Amino acid sequence: MTGKISCLIVDDEEPAHEVLKFLIAKVSWLTYAGSCYNALEALEMIPEVKPDIIFLDVNMPELSGLDLLNIVDASGSHVIMTTAYPEYAVDGFTFDVTSFLLKPIGFDRFLKAVTKVRKLIGNAAEKGRLEPEAPDLPQGDQPGPVQIPEQRADAGQEEYMWIRADRKMYCVWFKDIYFIEGLKDYVKVYYTNGVLVTLASMAAMMNRLPSPTFVRTHRSYIVNRNMIKMIEGNMVTMLNGLKVSIAVSPARDEVIRQLTER
Repeated sequence: MTGKISCLIVDDEEPAHEVLKFLIAKVSWLTYAGSCYNALEALEMIPEVKPDIIFLDVNMPELSGLDLLNIVDASGSHVIMTTAYPEYAVDGFTFDVTSFLLKPIGFDRFLKAVTKVRKLIGNAAEKGRLEPEAPDLPQGDQPGPVQIPEQRADAGQEEYMWIRADRKMYCVWFKDIYFIEGLKDYVKVYYTNGVLVTLASMAAMMNRLPSPTFVRTHRSYIVNRNMIKMIEGNMVTMLNGLKVSIAVSPARDEVIRQLTER
């Protein structure tokens, strides 16, 4: 990609701004776009500046960073959450946050986070050059009953993810996950060491999992195809003996293809 990636800092503490500005200046393809010291300032500045990256602190007075994401349209920006409190990480996944940096922020973790954004922006630009833009659907049109998710742009860049459950943070390797079950506002992660229940949406989990290893077979299930023992009809039997469903819909054949292709 060409051009620099613009960065906006939203934090109520001046030392945090100084650290981030110092780190931004160390990377030649980043540029500092401004600072906000509370969420109210950011509500006005984000639509005006349209930054590529928002470094967003969570724990701010009046409106928190999560409150801000609930209000402002930041769809054109990649949010990198910064906080001294790791328990906020899972909440960030609900808002499709690109990365999470725990304070104090080291340069190695900072560079990894911004490099991820750079790759995502580059992938999006390349996709735009290679694929024609899809026409907008009329307001009355409705999508089919099951949507096959696109391949995640950052698939395979990491081999594990952190999951908060029971007031602890668990490092879970993707290869150890059997499947994930959706429970309204929560998900259950079935893996080799047991089951973890965490606050997250199925869509947010899909964005964190590598493709094509993980396939959404049903609105309530995401399956690790490397952990499948058998497929029979609309049921998938996992290596741990548990069974999950495949949605009965026109997309069923496509789901089967994703589960079995090599």
